[in-house]
Amino acid sequence: MMKNYLLINLDYVKNNKEKFIENANLAHQRFEFNYGKPFNQMSSTWFYRYYNLSTLTVGCPLYHKLFIDLQRIIRKEANHNKPLWYQCWLNFHNENEVLKWHNHPHCLFHGYINIDPKKTETEFENYKITNKTGLLYMGKAGLLHRVNVLSPFQGKRITIAFDVVEEQHIKNNMKNNYDINTGFMPV
Repeated sequence: MMKNYLLINLDYVKNNKEKFIENANLAHQRFEFNYGKPFNQMSSTWFYRYYNLSTLTVGCPLYHKLFIDLQRIIRKEANHNKPLWYQCWLNFHNENEVLKWHNHPHCLFHGYINIDPKKTETEFENYKITNKTGLLYMGKAGLLHRVNVLSPFQGKRITIAFDVVEEQHIKNNMKNNYDINTGFMPV
C-alpha cells in the first residue's frame, strides 16, 4: 500500500489529449442534459455524489481504457480482495472556479487524473503536485487540498476526481447519517 501518495504518468492520455478533451466536453454536455436543468444548473463537481463519470463517457474507447486502468491501479494499491467501490466525477472549471481548500474524509483513497489541467498545481497539507496532462494522483483520504492557478488561462481546466471506499466506510457513513453517494461502482 502507498505511503503518502502515488503518481503515475498515463502516456496514452497525454498522447491523445485532444480526444480526451473532446470526450470530456461530450460527457459534460451529457451531464448538463441529464442533470443541469432540473437541478438549477449544478456543477458536475458539486453534484459528484449523484453520478459516475464512467456512465457519461459510454461509447468513448479511450475513457473505457482509462477506467479499466484506474480500477486495476486501485486494486493494486488497496492490496486486498475485499469489496471496493469507486466514484468519479468531472471537474470542468474556468480559471475563477478552481477548487478552494477541501478534503474527502469519508473514503479510503482520493485521487485525480489530469486531462487538461492548464498551468496549475494541487496543494496538499504537506506537499504540492504540479499538474500535467496524463498524471494520475492517488493519496490517502482526508488531506486538505486546493488548486492553485500558476498562470492565467482560457477555456476549461479538466480533471477527473475519484474516491474509493470499502464496506466499512459505507457502514460508518450510514451510522453517522452522512449522505450516501449514489454514484459508486464496484472495483
